[in-house]
Amino acid sequence: MIFQRFNVQHYSQLLIASVLALRQTPLIRSWRNYFDRNNLTQLRRQKPFVFERLLQRETLPKVRETQQTRNTIPIAFFVSLSLFSSSESKPAAEAKTKQTKMTEETAKNLGDTIQHSDQLFDENNFQEAYDLLQKCLEPEKFEIKWRLARVLYNLSKTVPSPKKEEMIRESFKLANEALALDDNNYLSHKWYSITLDAKSGLDGIKERVTQLENVKLHMRKAVELNPDDATSWYILGQFYYGLAELPWYQRKIVSTIFATPPTGTYEEALECFEKAENTKPNFYSMNYLMLGKTYQALKKMDKAKEFLTLAANVTVLNEDDKEAKETATKLLKKL
Repeated sequence: MIFQRFNVQHYSQLLIASVLALRQTPLIRSWRNYFDRNNLTQLRRQKPFVFERLLQRETLPKVRETQQTRNTIPIAFFVSLSLFSSSESKPAAEAKTKQTKMTEETAKNLGDTIQHSDQLFDENNFQEAYDLLQKCLEPEKFEIKWRLARVLYNLSKTVPSPKKEEMIRESFKLANEALALDDNNYLSHKWYSITLDAKSGLDGIKERVTQLENVKLHMRKAVELNPDDATSWYILGQFYYGLAELPWYQRKIVSTIFATPPTGTYEEALECFEKAENTKPNFYSMNYLMLGKTYQALKKMDKAKEFLTLAANVTVLNEDDKEAKETATKLLKKL
């Protein structure tokens, strides 16, 4: 079976090498001796002296030659075979090495892209982060999908409609694809929940209310998978707060859609906002604002004033900081 790897040129080279080697085997030499036997017999009869001299001269070298040939022929054949095998395996080895290097380089590039895009995102350079992720050589990777969903969602906050709506729907599409790639990662559930709520909001009050249970389901899953993620706790708190302050007409819509409508209380919201702050203190200006608003709803004015003051004094780095600062300042004036 090993010969199946050789091409025609190798077959011919191997055949020539084998024939040259086999010429010196005892079997071939015995055939040659058989055809020369008649001539030797005539020589012995006609010139016995010459025959004896010839016999003495040839015997010892032939003995040595036979011993050397027995040791050399298998080696010669093995060397010729190894030569052909190595000529065949060298390109394969080079191709494998090249493929390994390409894989390592791609992995390195992916890692660099992820690290750089995260840095840009943390610095609120959302457009630069988006442009970088768009150039990635592996756009179908889970790590790229959910990051694109995240950055598009944040970009949508600063653009007017209809571009805003387009970005939100694209963000949801990417988050949905990320969830399909890995539903055991808290990030896929987190960003699916966020973008689902934003997208359903575009489709009207009824659609948003219809999706409330799904939004809650995926955000609770995100918290279960990673209870140390502060923003997941914040978003879950937002869900409970939103249900707690739901206007009466929206509550009526909820009751017509669900046999058992989803519920949320200010106490549940406060618990989530506090967990978020305890997990990562001072991580988000909007969490300060929501703590202040929740304490205000619970008639705990001292605590409400404490957190609203923190929100009103944040350094504005993005749209969320701006909203938190402006809203908290207005609420403080009414206390």
